[in-house]
Amino acid sequence: MAFIMMAASWQVALADSHSGDDKILALKQAHETVFPEEVLDTNDGTGFAIAGQQNALIVNFWASWCAPCVHELPALAKAAEMLKEGDAPIDVVLISVDRKGADHAQDFLDERKISGVISAYNPTSSWARALGLSGLPSTYLISRDKDRVYLLHGPAEWDDAAVLAEVRAVIAP
Repeated sequence: MAFIMMAASWQVALADSHSGDDKILALKQAHETVFPEEVLDTNDGTGFAIAGQQNALIVNFWASWCAPCVHELPALAKAAEMLKEGDAPIDVVLISVDRKGADHAQDFLDERKISGVISAYNPTSSWARALGLSGLPSTYLISRDKDRVYLLHGPAEWDDAAVLAEVRAVIAP
């Protein structure tokens, strides 16, 4: 049985407190998103599937050859640490679609000291194809109860305080 999620339409405009410029986190509703049931391998050996997760999620699809992906990895790791705090923790999941596999992807993350995230591997890109993703990075924001799902195409400044506040407002209970 497929895992189906409904989401409301949302676009979040954020003010950059550092420069005064406006930033837009252009989240798109993810109508009836069907996540694959396939359990992905993880760095800790527990496996990853959306249905088995207890917390709200940021699920980021990335590859080592994708420059915008590599650029946002440190911000995602910082965000992961900040989002674990409080009554409504949010887990950050990095799903590598590198064809070279789990060892290559994890070595890449380790070399850059990316930690505090759930590292999952999908070298066949079966999840990305099933979800109809056409570019990287692509990131899903999923509420704990799985009834609010949003998609962001492209990179974001995940460790920015305003972005984190909006992420919590959108998917935290």
